[in-house]
Amino acid sequence: MDSQLLEINLISAQSLKPPFGLRRVQAYAVAWVEPAFKVRTLVDRTGGENPTWNDKFIFRVPSGFLANDSASTVAVEIYAAAGRILPDPLLGTVRLLVGNLRLLSRRRDCPAFDAVGIRRPSGRFHGVLNVGATLLRCVSLVAAKALATCPAVSYRDLMGKEASKIRRFPATPVAPARRVDPTAGKDPAPKERNGGKGSSDGEDEEERSDGGVVLCGPCFLGLPRRIHLSPSDQNLKLSWTEEKPADDGRP
Repeated sequence: MDSQLLEINLISAQSLKPPFGLRRVQAYAVAWVEPAFKVRTLVDRTGGENPTWNDKFIFRVPSGFLANDSASTVAVEIYAAAGRILPDPLLGTVRLLVGNLRLLSRRRDCPAFDAVGIRRPSGRFHGVLNVGATLLRCVSLVAAKALATCPAVSYRDLMGKEASKIRRFPATPVAPARRVDPTAGKDPAPKERNGGKGSSDGEDEEERSDGGVVLCGPCFLGLPRRIHLSPSDQNLKLSWTEEKPADDGRP
């Protein structure tokens, strides 16, 4: 028998009547074509009496199910989440007559929308269910495999199955940053001439140019630095001013 793929979108509901004993309504909906294969939406925790779901489901149905004169329906029941102890009370039921949507006369993948009255358990109508229906042209490979074994699937479940099949690679380890030596590529500074030993005060050795001028890093940065003179440097000529001691009246 030739089958079609029917997509049902449970968009939202309006003006639900809260059940007795519940201060706040947290509603969800259950839909099915065959009672043995039911699908449900998430629980709307914030919408209250006007929940919004926007959950989509795919049903594999025969072509006669979508005929204009068909009496086939998609059943929807709306419940209020009551917690883990108490059973969830029924807020209302909906019977969506698919033949009224005339999906066979519409283009594929072109949705049709309808607002259907909600029948309360007492038999009175109270509230409206906003629903959309689409006759699909094709589905993904994951959805086709799921529909081969079950005539009703949820897009939310398909997204979870597809995400679980994605191959995950371990993160590439990042090499630690190398510390750049500022003296790399330069000639080593010559040692002091007093016996080939370095300076006794622990400071870095100073680099000297051929002209006898002392060059050091802090000099280029404009920072004051004490210059050490060697008695053997006869060509080094520096001028400085000596501070005279203050005259304190002593002879």
